[in-house]
Amino acid sequence: MKKQALFLFGILGLSLTGCHDDQNNQVVSQRYIHKYGYAVSKAEWDARQYPGQVITHRNDGVTVTETYENGVKHGPETRTFPHSQMVEHLALYNAGAVVKETFYNNMGLPVKETIQLSPTRHSQTAWYAEGSPMFVEEFVGAELLEGQYFTKTNDVESRVEKGHGTRLLRDQNGTLLVREQIEEGSPVKKETFYSSCTLESVVYLYHGNLHGEKRTFAMTGEPLAIEEWVNGQLHGKSTYFKNGSRYLEVSYLYGQKNGIERHFLDGEVVSQEIAWENDKKHGASVFYADNEATDQVWFYAGEQVSKRRFNELSSMDEMISHISSDVNFSNVR
Repeated sequence: MKKQALFLFGILGLSLTGCHDDQNNQVVSQRYIHKYGYAVSKAEWDARQYPGQVITHRNDGVTVTETYENGVKHGPETRTFPHSQMVEHLALYNAGAVVKETFYNNMGLPVKETIQLSPTRHSQTAWYAEGSPMFVEEFVGAELLEGQYFTKTNDVESRVEKGHGTRLLRDQNGTLLVREQIEEGSPVKKETFYSSCTLESVVYLYHGNLHGEKRTFAMTGEPLAIEEWVNGQLHGKSTYFKNGSRYLEVSYLYGQKNGIERHFLDGEVVSQEIAWENDKKHGASVFYADNEATDQVWFYAGEQVSKRRFNELSSMDEMISHISSDVNFSNVR
């Protein structure tokens, strides 16, 4: 999963990644060049808002060249690879707003490009390492409207049309990383793959949130987890596996542990049961050996207590609940 996350961050166009780099690298030198070619001081540049370029050399070997007009970025901005004159990133600004952004590899070939077509529409294109197109997409806001996805031999292998279809995301060598089913511009099912092309995970989504069953697998194909999600929160039973055998079951209620957590030996034999309520241990934690309970530890709202004290506190809770119910009923009448 980590590899896919890095690829999607770099390739699918979460724009302006260079801004974060600038904040974490110190400036070695900075020059202010008027558009007519002569250098000015920083004080003059700030006071008169000259048109021209600011050239920054950073301690990581990167050179950033920014173009300004009337005090805002207007025109090209470039960032080089470390200790190189080769451009890694090019952004075009119009009165302070980015209208086009392109990333390049160290051979000078484009890797990914985003173009702002209108205030609400943008397109993005990615290329394989050899320079052939990987995909071309068009978005309205965050919704995917159109997309074409190519093999390394430039054949169309899938499409998204009018917000419906299959989206394929590969690395620059052509290895499939992600397959998404798109409906009404948003993914409703997402599959991720290991570099060996074996299935890594299957999830279902609703408005960008996990919603439904999520399954994850080891590279060998054995299950690792089966989880139930509702609107981005664990909700229902989650089951986890080691070496293909179930070893843990946990019950969730809207993101919090609620119910019985069970631990297993060899996938079937229960070795421990833990009671949870509102994400805190609440009730008996029972240990088993040879299908017989061997020990119990009691918890009340996350604090270990005796069984007697648990019963006392539970009785008090029940009394308070009855009193509250009676008061509410009287108010209604």
